Amino acid sequence: MIVVTTQCFPPDRGGIEALMGGLADSLFAAGREVAVFADRIHASDAQSRQFDYAVHRFGGLRPLRRFLKARAVAHAVRSRKVEGVFADSWKSVELLPALSVPIAVLVHGTEIPDAPSPRKRQRIRRALAKAHAVIANSAYTAHAVQAYLDDGARRVRVVHPPIGIQSEPSASALAQVRTLTGSMGPVILTVARLEPRKGVDMVIRALPAIVRRHPGAVYVVAGSGDDLARLQQLARETGVAERVRFVGPVDGDIKAAFFASADLFAMPARKIGNSVESFGIAYIEAGWYGVPALAGRGGGAGDAVNDGVTGLLCDESDARDVEQKLLQLLDDDALKRRLGAAARERARGPAQWSAALNQYLDALK
Repeated sequence: MIVVTTQCFPPDRGGIEALMGGLADSLFAAGREVAVFADRIHASDAQSRQFDYAVHRFGGLRPLRRFLKARAVAHAVRSRKVEGVFADSWKSVELLPALSVPIAVLVHGTEIPDAPSPRKRQRIRRALAKAHAVIANSAYTAHAVQAYLDDGARRVRVVHPPIGIQSEPSASALAQVRTLTGSMGPVILTVARLEPRKGVDMVIRALPAIVRRHPGAVYVVAGSGDDLARLQQLARETGVAERVRFVGPVDGDIKAAFFASADLFAMPARKIGNSVESFGIAYIEAGWYGVPALAGRGGGAGDAVNDGVTGLLCDESDARDVEQKLLQLLDDDALKRRLGAAARERARGPAQWSAALNQYLDALK
């Protein structure tokens, strides 16, 4: 049996949730017995889902649920034949006692601060000391986490987060999206949690210039978050409110339809404080549908978007550069098709779980 211990798990939405769910699903599909120890479902609007493997949920205040979850993981390891443990972050191993099986801890970047307090630095170092392997989602993250490891890069390996087979949209979902976006286009899409670092504001600031060149342009922003009100106000202030569609969080068929209907995926993410886009699985998801991406150069997005091959990278803090790179993609249909085809090939090949699962299993050896 393989144990997965995680704070983030479906049906909650998010990149880490999708990653941990994909890992558990792929392990089960590969014939492994899987037991997941996860936090309670957080989102009130999360869609219910049945799992083919055991998923144990833990609620209560955060310290209590972490303690209970760690105790349950330790009991499972001691009472069953366990091959190893995958943890979604250092926080999920912090309270674990010494175990007799290998532990692989995933690192995503946002939970590794640049300048932590001495106490937090010590907490992270002690937790990661329990890991036999540290799996970073990008070269950026791998470099960042080395400062917390006594042996530097020895236990660190980079595995780009894969995706599963994405669904093809139904005709009704495509019709619904066409009604929302109109019949002209082009359609620019962002699917993300709405927070300042995602760079949605930079795309909105570029829209006046885009609309002058492409009068039918529409910007679809799918997601929820605390930044929504600011972004809506910015769209009004820049005179493009009628061009921006804030559609809220999307899943399943309608999410597939938005991706399939988009001409360009744009998320010029930037670093704000300790918050950084250390990879960006949505860039790969867009690629499945043959949609090229615009990403920022900061953080680890360069591992997700191959500049000039599957999309373009920009200076995410320079509004003029964001605007120019967006126009470069929208103005050149041949470039857009070439980048989109390469993004599709990557997403449906090496970026699939079927190709990447062995990299995760190797970390347990």
